[in-house]
Amino acid sequence: MNISEKQSRHDVFAGGIFIAIAAFFALQGLRYDFGNLFQMGPGFFPVVLACILFALGVTVVVSGLRNPPVATDGPLALRSIVLICLSLAIFAGGARSLGLVPVVLICTFLAAMASRRNSLGSAAIMSVVLAVLCYLIFKVGLAVALPTFGPLVGF
Repeated sequence: MNISEKQSRHDVFAGGIFIAIAAFFALQGLRYDFGNLFQMGPGFFPVVLACILFALGVTVVVSGLRNPPVATDGPLALRSIVLICLSLAIFAGGARSLGLVPVVLICTFLAAMASRRNSLGSAAIMSVVLAVLCYLIFKVGLAVALPTFGPLVGF
């Protein structure tokens, strides 16, 4: 098996994972009241996101089967893997204790630094913009119960 065949299999496998995760969340979301577009129930948002993830998974699988695979050379992007996983762990473990704004700032900065193309300045700008957008959408617009600044921040 050459490198290009392995890359094609990776795309199909990744798309399959997206589809499986989407199916799981759609089934879980359907256990709750769905509501409608104007009066969304608790199951509306997870089911809609699951449908989007499902469509993305199908797109990735089709792309992996159709497009000629591209050989990849170079080492494993360990820095990216570590920073993305760390970002997810901090968000999962620190959202309540840090609060919405600090956790989004930290996680976005770490995720942006996973790419070697981003500088410290561009990562900081992305972090601030995303934190402001999340505050406006989730706190002001949707009144999510997550604290803006948690007890660890001290505000």
